[in-house]
Amino acid sequence: MEIDDPAVPAVAHLTGTGATDVLAAAVRAAGGTLHGARTSQVQYRPGSDLVVRYRGDVTWGDGRRRDETLLAAAHRSGALPGAVPVVAEAGGLELVASVWRWPFDPVVVGLEDAVTPGRTDDLVGSITGARPAVEVVSYRPTERAVVRLTGDDAVAYLKAVPPALVPELVDRHERLLAVGLPVPEVLATDPARGLVVLRALTGTTFRERIKADLPGWPAPAALGDLLERIHRADPTGLATRAGRVADGIGHAQLVATVAPELGPALDVLTARFAAEAEPVAARSGVAVHGDLHEGQLIVDRDGSVTGLLDLDDLAIGDPVDDLATLIGHLRFRAGGLDVGSPAAERLHDHVRALHDHAAALVGAEAIDVAVASVLVGLATGPYRVQHEGWPERVAAVVADATALVEPWTDMRGFSAAPHDGLTVDPESGNRHPLPLTKGSA
Repeated sequence: MEIDDPAVPAVAHLTGTGATDVLAAAVRAAGGTLHGARTSQVQYRPGSDLVVRYRGDVTWGDGRRRDETLLAAAHRSGALPGAVPVVAEAGGLELVASVWRWPFDPVVVGLEDAVTPGRTDDLVGSITGARPAVEVVSYRPTERAVVRLTGDDAVAYLKAVPPALVPELVDRHERLLAVGLPVPEVLATDPARGLVVLRALTGTTFRERIKADLPGWPAPAALGDLLERIHRADPTGLATRAGRVADGIGHAQLVATVAPELGPALDVLTARFAAEAEPVAARSGVAVHGDLHEGQLIVDRDGSVTGLLDLDDLAIGDPVDDLATLIGHLRFRAGGLDVGSPAAERLHDHVRALHDHAAALVGAEAIDVAVASVLVGLATGPYRVQHEGWPERVAAVVADATALVEPWTDMRGFSAAPHDGLTVDPESGNRHPLPLTKGSA
């Protein structure tokens, strides 16, 4: 779909039917011919920037016809150095886009070496052995990538980030290791290329255990203990996070842009998130993980947490955020399971127990509003990955977030479509999620 963003007018030409023309111009400048392209992922911050990933069908000058991953960005600040600039004029406005081909990211400059066998042997050879097998684990354009390197001697992970961020990333790992947390050790760095080699942690993530319905789900008390240890880390010198509720406001703006019919519900959510700014500021001041979800936790069969991953967002912030992020992700995941299935029931029970534990620690209102903000962020996911039927999925998650804040919000004058809500435990007064329909989140 085409997005209209007056602050970044090129956005419309990267998300609509004109995207192929933009990509074709860049491919032509590189000596190729673009036969077609389809959108596969969208990263968008309204009024700021957009990065779109496409699957392209290209014939190059030597006659080879290949499937290529092409990327295009529009930034309020203009073209990205290192990418192919595509400039046009429309309606008196200068439109600027930056185009590149995987893996030649103009910001994460070490990505090409990170994913090319042999290019990082100087950095990892003494750890994994020469020419380890390369597997891309994740890639967020212009931000970071994670690569698994499997050699004869060992497995290691290579993280590629903008070079200026290497010292901060190393510091985060050292900071949490210093307080005894099970985070990966930094084995080597290449600041010029923005590469950091991390020791592989053995074990199974909580996400993998949920998917396979394996034993070893960490109990709320074990998770609470882990979070306390994170929050005790020295916060000196860390950046400050505004909090999940602030993120929720930005995410609501994105959802409203791509799904304007959800505007009334998002207005209510945004107002409630904004009203939480003062309590968040009062609670903030400790180190927080910043992105704690089930994929970041390695757990043993007895449910003990043996590994903590992904410290890119470690910062000074609101301690409620880590609890809320985990609950929100688990709640979101529960919505994709068959209602009434053993796996669904087990996950809902776990979410319920974790919610009760969090409410006892920080208060039901604080956790519910923060979880709602996490859900609004997750609501952007089906659109970002261009999931089939994404409008319905986005609407269901927004409705779930609305149900969380309704008891804590003056809803007079607001009307929303029927949605799955919460049930109230008559003894404890705690509110629990009702099962969502399969695929609704």
